[in-house]
Amino acid sequence: MTWMFVLSFIVCSTSAIESRLIWTFYWEGIDVQIYAPYQAYPNDTMTIRIRVEAREELQDVTVRFRMYGSKSQGYLGWFNSFYALQNVDLSHGVVEDQYFEVNIPDDVDPGLVYSQTSCSWKNWNGTSWQDQLNDGVFRVTYLRNKPYEDLQVAYNQLLADYNSLLSSYNTLQTNYSQLLADYDSLQTSYNDLENSYNNLQANYSILEDKHNNLQTNYDSLNSTYYNLLSDHSSLQASFNELKSKYEFGGEMANALNLMYVFIETTVIFSATTIYFVLRKQKPKKQT
Repeated sequence: MTWMFVLSFIVCSTSAIESRLIWTFYWEGIDVQIYAPYQAYPNDTMTIRIRVEAREELQDVTVRFRMYGSKSQGYLGWFNSFYALQNVDLSHGVVEDQYFEVNIPDDVDPGLVYSQTSCSWKNWNGTSWQDQLNDGVFRVTYLRNKPYEDLQVAYNQLLADYNSLLSSYNTLQTNYSQLLADYDSLQTSYNDLENSYNNLQANYSILEDKHNNLQTNYDSLNSTYYNLLSDHSSLQASFNELKSKYEFGGEMANALNLMYVFIETTVIFSATTIYFVLRKQKPKKQT
């Protein structure tokens, strides 16, 4: 967009240098053509071309060019005037082609500049010289607004920068939205894993407490077992000693039998007690 504006600006600037025919007339032996640039700026010097051709013998030829514009947004007027020819006699076929440099003040309002051009001359009608007069009112050129055009260029540049920044912002916004969605998904997964970890930690703590209780019971039963085993060894030693002393006596045989029964009963009772205690302390299967 900026390049298009700059290109059009270059084209308009080029056309401002070129001139065009702004007014012409051919009447009673005189041919007048006036050229001016298409466009100009305040504080410029504008070239006006005035071509006068005598199609027959002419006397007292006068061509006066007047320009009108405005100042202070139309509250004041601007005027410039000069003579291309003044009371000049022209022979048949003579061409006066002249260029005039007109300075445009910098405080002239942008817009159209008009001209009121008057031509007067005398031509021979066969018996006498006749006075001739012709006036023309026409547009000369268009004064452009340089500050406005500078602001337009700056605006177009700012607009291009804005569009570029907006495109970058939209891209970043899209990336941010995608990253935010990924973050939310990861946060959800993290929360689920944290809940699972907390549940496992709670179950672990429960199992650890049960393990410690079972370990305590086991240590207690193990101690009881070793005590019973020690008592058994002591009883076995006493039994062997009695057996060696009274191996052949009848009464001793009965005593020994009773001793055997007592030892066997004690052992069976101890083993049964340990079994039921262990069975009672066995943890239930976790569901």
